[in-house]
Amino acid sequence: MRTAALRSPPPARAIIVSRQRLIGATNGSSSYVIDLARSARAAGLEPVLWQPTPNVMGRIPLYRARPEMAVFTEHRIRGVARIGRWFVSTDPGVWRDAAIGAARSLARRVGLKGDWTRDRPRPYTIAAPWSAADRAWLSAQVLRPEDVVLADYAFQSEAFALLGAPRARSAIIMHDLFHRRAGSGAGAERDSVTALSREAEVALLERAGTVIAIQQDEADFVAGALPETRVILAPGTRTPEAPQTAPGDPHRLLFVGSRTAPNSDGLAWFLERVWPAIAAAASTTRLDVVGTVAADFVGARVPDGVRLHGLVPQLAPFYARAGIVIAPLRFGSGLKIKLVEALAWGKPMVVSPVTLQGVEEACGPAVMVADSPGGFAAAILALQKDGALRERLSQAARAAVAAHFAPAGTHRAYREWLQEAAKGSTGAGTLLPPDMRAAISCFQ
Repeated sequence: MRTAALRSPPPARAIIVSRQRLIGATNGSSSYVIDLARSARAAGLEPVLWQPTPNVMGRIPLYRARPEMAVFTEHRIRGVARIGRWFVSTDPGVWRDAAIGAARSLARRVGLKGDWTRDRPRPYTIAAPWSAADRAWLSAQVLRPEDVVLADYAFQSEAFALLGAPRARSAIIMHDLFHRRAGSGAGAERDSVTALSREAEVALLERAGTVIAIQQDEADFVAGALPETRVILAPGTRTPEAPQTAPGDPHRLLFVGSRTAPNSDGLAWFLERVWPAIAAAASTTRLDVVGTVAADFVGARVPDGVRLHGLVPQLAPFYARAGIVIAPLRFGSGLKIKLVEALAWGKPMVVSPVTLQGVEEACGPAVMVADSPGGFAAAILALQKDGALRERLSQAARAAVAAHFAPAGTHRAYREWLQEAAKGSTGAGTLLPPDMRAAISCFQ
């Protein structure tokens, strides 16, 4: 008689259902999802990424996932073939739109004008209505009894019913409170999700047993609006970069951002209203614009001294060269990942009040805040002239990151919830854990 070998059960999975393009840590929202996936792995769960719509490809017919995407043990996109780290769209329309987009971009670069050259991105899939094919694909996926399901944004909360996920094992990665995103920026009206009302957003959040909030103000809102829902505060995590990081050139500014309405509006405001005063007072000043936000300025008249780099393989060289980082956002919500990232590099920053929302106590002492064109320019010029001020802000930046954004403490409540949910020992009705407030005192 042969005895069958005993097999240990497979680990629980933290299944993230997402409809944003996830190539790597290329923008704030992608970085945050990857951050949460790393913490899920640290909690003993396997991070899995399911994407039920092929529209996440946008106009990119193929891409190679960045190394940080290896945190996911499984990554599948409906209607997209995967070959190693490469994802290839099987939709001919994507390839057609990519060719048209490239032609329009080339036309703008050589100075051609006309409506036909205007860029026409594909719809923003995060908030787009679910299609019947999206629902059918996700409904066909099979959950294990111990799996935990996380919806990437409240718009994906429909996934819980499609998968049959128990309330105790379902959570929404909130990212932002969208009904609070409206602001003074002229680009606010083209923010694709600002039309979401408070009532509609609360209704979406109510579908989950747990909501994961990125900053304290938004966690407090959900706790008050949905007292039967558990709220976990889990800001994005960072660790300070090496202390010997070069201070950079104070006449070299840096703006990092993805192609979103808040970033495009903030940069346009800075170039139009702030840059002329800086160029007049300190003509050797240069501004590097890094990230996909640069696509909104191709073909436009960019001032002398401003260089558009687009998406780059590594941010480290740009942070090393920069002496000052700017974040002039005029509307938006959530925790601005670009803020924490620049602080981790120990960079002096000039930011708007919107950039600082939700982390004023934690990060306020480490940055200069300005809300007018004159104030923004004056702060930059003051930093350029005062090396001692730059050094004080640099030290304060590193201290803020070490104290308030270290992974061990910042995501402890989130990791504990994952472990409890996978064991079936948690449910709704638990408010923000008191020990989380003590561990992250800056958010109180």
